Amino acid sequence: MRNVLALSWQVVRDAARRKVFYVVFLFGIAVVALSPLLPTFELGLKAQFLRDVSLSLTSLFAVVLAVILSVGQISSEIDRKTVYNVLSKPVSRFEYLLGKYIGVLVSLAAILFVMGLEILLLVYLRLSVFTPIIFEGIFAIFLEAAIISAFCICLSTVTSVPVNILSVILFYLVTHLKTGFLHQQLIEGVKGIAKVFSWAVYYVLPNLENFNISQRVGYGHGAGWLYMLRITGYALLFMIIIFGIGVLLFRRRNL
Repeated sequence: MRNVLALSWQVVRDAARRKVFYVVFLFGIAVVALSPLLPTFELGLKAQFLRDVSLSLTSLFAVVLAVILSVGQISSEIDRKTVYNVLSKPVSRFEYLLGKYIGVLVSLAAILFVMGLEILLLVYLRLSVFTPIIFEGIFAIFLEAAIISAFCICLSTVTSVPVNILSVILFYLVTHLKTGFLHQQLIEGVKGIAKVFSWAVYYVLPNLENFNISQRVGYGHGAGWLYMLRITGYALLFMIIIFGIGVLLFRRRNL
């Protein structure tokens, strides 16, 4: 466990050195700059709209950050041959990947937490509305980013950075669009191999739309603890599966 924690801390320190955390302040400045452009709704609707827009921006930032933090974690160290220095010590490949992944998750959690505080403060200062429910949306965004990070780290064990980036873009699009499109195809009676393939994709790939609750938080009373518990278990399941595949691929790689 000590090896895992040491590797995790190294990832967090590297993220700080790369000035990734500065994106938090850029996010706050961007939201503050855009908020005067809001339409002149009634006070309640204006606050709801601001929550919705802020969470949507946060979701976009989280996806980009997840890719930036994860995409080169393994492949870049293999290219620089620094991975050999680590694996030559009593550190297993599982510990190595787990440490990297936990470090990415800690970095993401810290950044998203500060972003949530900024949204909370922004809504309160501009509209005198205190909405801690915003952290339901932040947590859902974190879960989505955690799955994307697991996918990036998994591919990073066997592919280069450009291939990884293209793959994660395709993964993001498919996992967000698959629900409506594939369900419609299945209902309309796709037959043969196409139907088998459609069912496989529908159930094997995660549905990232489950984590899109910005409107529920912005215009409603949140998603509720039962739904949050369900998507947490759903995210953990796919995080474990994708990370496990990454471990198997990394163990089979000849280093």
